[in-house]
Amino acid sequence: MTNNISFSIGADNNSRCVSIAKEYLAKNKYSIFEYGTSVGDDLDWVEIAKKVSKDVQEHKSSFGILFCYTGTGVTMVANKFKGIRAALCNDEDVAAGARKWNDANILAMGTMTVKEDQIESILAAWIDTKVDRLELKNIKKIDEIEL
Repeated sequence: MTNNISFSIGADNNSRCVSIAKEYLAKNKYSIFEYGTSVGDDLDWVEIAKKVSKDVQEHKSSFGILFCYTGTGVTMVANKFKGIRAALCNDEDVAAGARKWNDANILAMGTMTVKEDQIESILAAWIDTKVDRLELKNIKKIDEIEL
């Protein structure tokens, strides 16, 4: 049985972090749409972040995962898209908080700083954490800021 949650994942390099994330998603039977060097796209990190963000924005994917060297650039690009709440999360606590309090729909990680042995636990924390219903008012305020 396949999971009905899908992910768009993008990276501008073939780091082991990206491979671990893809293996984790596949192992848990999530549908995956890929962008970047791992699938032969000759795109820079800006274009990759745009593609993943557009997938999430248009509901082609349930969520997005982005990687770049620091994770900062792809997060900035993703947050330019209406309805996207991207969070840079290089540990489990931040990932869980990004989902719980901010309903982050794109997870970004920096391949320079995230530890390979934390990738699966970061993904699990982010995917498994439910949004705190008490924060829905604030999450709506975030969406209302979009200009």
